[in-house]
Amino acid sequence: MGINKSREKLKRDSEAEVTKMFENILDYAQVACAQPDTYKALRSKILRAGNNCIRAIKSEMDAYDIKYIPKTEDIIEVCNKQTR
Repeated sequence: MGINKSREKLKRDSEAEVTKMFENILDYAQVACAQPDTYKALRSKILRAGNNCIRAIKSEMDAYDIKYIPKTEDIIEVCNKQTR
């Protein structure tokens, strides 16, 4: 995998993790906020902060050479099946 593809994979993976985190935070916030208007305002701020975080992480990654090294469980081996 080339450097650019490795970087893009890391960006996608990082974005997915940050997105999961702020979705969990939104779930907690919805439970904690009794007033729908309060939750709506808080939700907007959480989404903005999460999206800003994703943009900052992606921007910072552009300054690095990144090489993805697959874990053994990520490798799929394809073998020819020989007939008898």
